[in-house]
Amino acid sequence: MGYWLIGLSVAVSVVGTLVGFTCIRQSARSLTTRFRVVWQVSAAISIGGVGVWLPVFVSMLGLTVRGSLIRYDVLDVTGAAAVSVLGVWAALAIAGPTLHVLRLVLAGLVMGGGFGLMHFLALDAIRIQGSTEVQPLMLAGAVAIAVAISLAALWFTRSFRPLAALTGAAVVFAAGVLGLHFTDLVGLESQLSMSSTTPPGKDLFGFFVPVFVVGMLSLAIPISAILIAPDRRTVVPARIVKANSTF
Repeated sequence: MGYWLIGLSVAVSVVGTLVGFTCIRQSARSLTTRFRVVWQVSAAISIGGVGVWLPVFVSMLGLTVRGSLIRYDVLDVTGAAAVSVLGVWAALAIAGPTLHVLRLVLAGLVMGGGFGLMHFLALDAIRIQGSTEVQPLMLAGAVAIAVAISLAALWFTRSFRPLAALTGAAVVFAAGVLGLHFTDLVGLESQLSMSSTTPPGKDLFGFFVPVFVVGMLSLAIPISAILIAPDRRTVVPARIVKANSTF
């Protein structure tokens, strides 16, 4: 379908990741556990869902196998989304609000492993007139990339960063997502069978376009929350000044 589809995939990843990074920054500022969890869940949906899972399937809209129709198993596609989101949420819960090296490494492994499993399920969802298989070496390489970008993202968001820095980090993260995606695709092998009929499953374009629209619209909720959220760096000092003025 052209290189524009890859550009769209990267753009979607950057937007989702940037919103997710900002949610992580807000969670670190939260004064209560409840609001911290809400921000972490928003970050998990934005990063795991829109920043990683959605762009993978955007680019797969252009995937073709010469000589065969392509269909997708909806259960695998849905499972891939759930694994990606839950992996990010679990990693944020493990990492905690402050920097701790051991927790950070464990969180990076969990998050990267979730992305790796997500992409395996995404490729496993492919149905053709025959069979497909991913080379283990390329799969391991994709998981290594996923762990690397996860560790970098978790470390980078441990402290306050300006919006320009978060945007740059989101671009790097999106490039990493594209890297792990095409690393697995390079290792994807297909075996056609002349006796096979139309493969089972659903056409990706038919059910994914509505999901894409809903996914992008879902970012409106965390974006609105970010815009109206108070700046804790100014709210807390203001409370202290007010308290001191009573003495």
